[in-house]
Amino acid sequence: MFIKKFKEGKDRIFSGAVIVTAGMLTGSFFSYLLQFFLGRMLSVEDYGTFNALLSLSYIIGVPSTVLGTAAIKVSSEMFAKEKHEELTALFWRLTKYFFILGLFLFGAMALLRNVLSEILNISDAYLFISYGLFLGLSYLVVTPAAYLQGMLRFGAFSFYTVVNSVLRFTFPVILVYLGFRVGGVFWGMIDGLLVAFVITLLILRKNFVKYDEVNLSPALKRLLMFSLPVLLVNTGLMLLNNLDMVLVKRYFDPTLSGYYAGAVTLGKILLFGTITIVVIMFPKISALYTKKESYTNIFRELLFLQILLVLGGVLFYVFFPGFITTLFFGERFAHSILYVPPYAVFIGLYVLVRFMVMFFLAIEKTKVAFFLIPAAVIQLILISLFHRDLFQVIHICSIVTAALLISLFVYAGFSNRACVQAGKNNLK
Repeated sequence: MFIKKFKEGKDRIFSGAVIVTAGMLTGSFFSYLLQFFLGRMLSVEDYGTFNALLSLSYIIGVPSTVLGTAAIKVSSEMFAKEKHEELTALFWRLTKYFFILGLFLFGAMALLRNVLSEILNISDAYLFISYGLFLGLSYLVVTPAAYLQGMLRFGAFSFYTVVNSVLRFTFPVILVYLGFRVGGVFWGMIDGLLVAFVITLLILRKNFVKYDEVNLSPALKRLLMFSLPVLLVNTGLMLLNNLDMVLVKRYFDPTLSGYYAGAVTLGKILLFGTITIVVIMFPKISALYTKKESYTNIFRELLFLQILLVLGGVLFYVFFPGFITTLFFGERFAHSILYVPPYAVFIGLYVLVRFMVMFFLAIEKTKVAFFLIPAAVIQLILISLFHRDLFQVIHICSIVTAALLISLFVYAGFSNRACVQAGKNNLK
């Protein structure tokens, strides 16, 4: 009976989760295959530099993440209301705006290259030219990826994820093999971004329609109003998950930073392997909320599935840290083994935090930002003051994240109670 329902497409949540999970796991495989090759082709010091810049890119890239999340929200609402002309016009308008923002970001990175290289203990300041161009062009794929999710094209989104990861693996490895070191990684990623952008345009062609004059002011205002609180939310999320690597690069020597980068790389396999449920949950809950339909059961099912994935992943890292570290890096990163289990616990807690945060955003409870920013600030202060060793850094991250998760569950309980009471009052 279950197989029949799946084949008939009646269980769309489960089938969507399977498709997206398979696509993102495949994409993550190639992303980590890149890390595998870089860990063996680059020196330990260069590998630490690459991962510090990668973590910094997540923090600097908060605006693109925010705009992408807002674009998913707005496009899902338009798609649910079958506003195809507005969808098409908004796509091209957002692509233009994001490209301009990317140019400004590249210019800022180029101008500040000497300052950044000194702060992060990176000798080659010109590395920030290729790095800045990579960050700027990353804005190009924001709108296509958001539209694929917003229009519930989970199969196409999975295909895009895989293709993008394959390209971001192939080009950097070739350039590093030719001797271009860390700079070659970012030049290769630039090539991959451009090709991926063209491919997503081809995928989205069938969803575009001809349009004349379309008033996009309401949609842009909606996107902007949603983006402002989400900016705070994503800033908190990115800082919680990436600030530790940047601070380790600042406070510890290059070799130890490289070993920590090894643990971070392995831990984030768990992050990308379990976070896929959010990709299903956010647009689905958002659409149900827009239609004023119940989303409680779907939320509980997806939360249960998320917890199962997190527990399974963390237990694997706790029991087999040496196996996964040696398999991925060989003996060169043997010093990373001790840091893998505690870091996996931190990542597991973070995955659950992000799930809850994205749920609150889907139902427009943007006050969740007031939980995240203080947590990120506390993490920053504690690591800056207490960094005796890498274990202390990881423990600080785990304690702050666990406290934040408990706060979010309490907030969810109070919010649900308030909604139930409001419903009773309306009935009266």
